[in-house]
Amino acid sequence: MRSLHNARGLWRVDWPLVKRFSRSTPLAIALLAIAFASPLASAQNRFQPQDTTVLLKTESNPKDAALLRGALERWRSNPKDLNLATETARTAILGALSQGDLRWLGNAKAMLDPWWTNPALPADTLFVRALIRQGVHDFEGALTDLDAAIAKDPSSPETWAWRFAIYMVKADIPKARAECAAIGARFGQTEQSSCNAVLLYRTGSPQQAIPELERLARHPDYQGQNAQEWLAFHRGEARRVAGDRAGARKIWEAYLKTGATAHGIRVALIELLNRDQDYIAAWKHNERSPRSDALLVAAVETALALKNGQAPALIAEFQQRVTQQTARGDKTHERPHIKFAVAIQKDARKALEMAKLSWKNEREPADALLYARAAIESNAADQASELLQWQSSTGYREPELDQHLAQIRQTSQKGKR
Repeated sequence: MRSLHNARGLWRVDWPLVKRFSRSTPLAIALLAIAFASPLASAQNRFQPQDTTVLLKTESNPKDAALLRGALERWRSNPKDLNLATETARTAILGALSQGDLRWLGNAKAMLDPWWTNPALPADTLFVRALIRQGVHDFEGALTDLDAAIAKDPSSPETWAWRFAIYMVKADIPKARAECAAIGARFGQTEQSSCNAVLLYRTGSPQQAIPELERLARHPDYQGQNAQEWLAFHRGEARRVAGDRAGARKIWEAYLKTGATAHGIRVALIELLNRDQDYIAAWKHNERSPRSDALLVAAVETALALKNGQAPALIAEFQQRVTQQTARGDKTHERPHIKFAVAIQKDARKALEMAKLSWKNEREPADALLYARAAIESNAADQASELLQWQSSTGYREPELDQHLAQIRQTSQKGKR
């Protein structure tokens, strides 16, 4: 069986940055990225700008930024080399994950542009193109590329892992279960335990997932940075889903104290603190700049609650981003935009229309929560009745969402009388 921990074999490139990102199992890498996909997908402007000076003004390690810049320079020296384009595009994707800045996906897309519509590509290139497509929420296109990559090379564990993760984003639980079983049969019980733990808490059994995630946290194969970050996120999220918000906070704060950037964990923690009205702690965790869209909207909420005078400037900054996205025809509807409409602008009807469009592509719990909230606050709970079927088919439960869905169910039942 192919080793799951051979960074050079998996990543086909021996750059220090890529090796640092590869110190975990391929499944943990894929699930880490998908777990944070929505915060990343809303992090910055899509495919903008080309100016790497602006792009590299991030909170990440300067050495990482230098290595990413070096990857761009290598590609620009020979942009028609497919192997080089594939390797450097993969490195740019890892930059997006590390920095919470989706503009790196713009660079990755540019690298593969000459082959973007070509179906007859090597498995590695198909895989990287799938990563870019899922990053901009083209999940069907990503699945097509992953299917083709697996057909060409079924021995690559990371490809199977990403396909499982996309099924989870789409809430296609039967396919996700089948994929998890296939991962276990092909790559071993530990890999299956990883995806099974996610399945457990995403299908109504967080109390069963928690001990499994704790066991994985102690497993020798899960001591790398990506694996530990993935586990920290899911260990906290499983507790939050189970109603143990204090436990989730404890895990996420402890991980951030290690000095990790952990964009997705920061977003999850700050949003939890805002919901718990611990605004002082929320502001403390969200003082660093630049902020992604998700962190910026959360900062607006915190600033308004604290009345610290920061809200007007933060609102202006977010509205400027929206104006720029509209000007270039970006019609994607990300969670921060929906949240800004419902929580800051108090325009629940606008939020509801955006949430409906978003729900067609991405069916994760966070999307369901925003959809339900917007429907209830716009006095149109019946328009989100499809969420009842989604919960029934997935089994997903969490206290806040359950409260919203109870209201929607009650409204739907009244309408049938």
